[in-house]
Amino acid sequence: MVHRAGARRKVGALLAALLLCGGIATAATIQDGGLRITVLSQIMPYALPRAKPAPIAVFVAGHLQNAKGGIPPQLQELTIDVNRHGLLQSRGLPACGIESVQPATTSRALSSCGDALIGSGQFWANIVLPDQGAYRTQGRLLIFNGRKNGRPVILTHIYTSHPFNSSFVIPFSIRHIHKGPYGTELHASLPQALGDWGYLDRIKLTLKREYTFKGKRLSYFNASCPAGKGAKRAAFPLAYAEFSFAGRKPLGATVNKTCGVKE
Repeated sequence: MVHRAGARRKVGALLAALLLCGGIATAATIQDGGLRITVLSQIMPYALPRAKPAPIAVFVAGHLQNAKGGIPPQLQELTIDVNRHGLLQSRGLPACGIESVQPATTSRALSSCGDALIGSGQFWANIVLPDQGAYRTQGRLLIFNGRKNGRPVILTHIYTSHPFNSSFVIPFSIRHIHKGPYGTELHASLPQALGDWGYLDRIKLTLKREYTFKGKRLSYFNASCPAGKGAKRAAFPLAYAEFSFAGRKPLGATVNKTCGVKE
């Protein structure tokens, strides 16, 4: 079982290692009118095997901003395509159902599904209530290996105590892509999870989970370095993120990375 304090210390130590030892994180910024989106990512370690995927940790931060001031529009859908040299491996890892973490505080979610935890972080949002204006809030964000309707999903649990106790779960479906540079698609519909409650505009999270299954050490997040024969490093598109808003065309951003080859 993963305890809250222990998970927080591990994530804090990992984030420090990513920023200090993993090099400069890569950022991508897109803007349409007054809407500006910035996505920043980093993976660790920098050196990876050329062919066989190895365990990695991933740091991700995203910022949604109204450059003209005020609350940015509500995000409707989020799709993330992951490079096919990245592998999500959940074999033998405990899975959590939505009913186990919704509704739940952060500590209760960890108590119920700590064995399925694959990431942790923070979120910032605006709560918009009819005839009451907007409230600024922030809280913990937990990522779990999950199942929904018998299929594997990633469950994002968010909890805040301000201005009142609220918890929500955003399920990300997982789909394999057979052609092109990307091999896995993650997709979420935010209104179905949040309703009209929240306008998420900033997140920071660290994704990492290693575990033992049948005597073998495994990792949920894995990657190889797609360098050609004889090359010692490679530049590649790590992920493509597409953001959809009501009444707007979707906005997409590609996050590019460079990796070294570990022989």
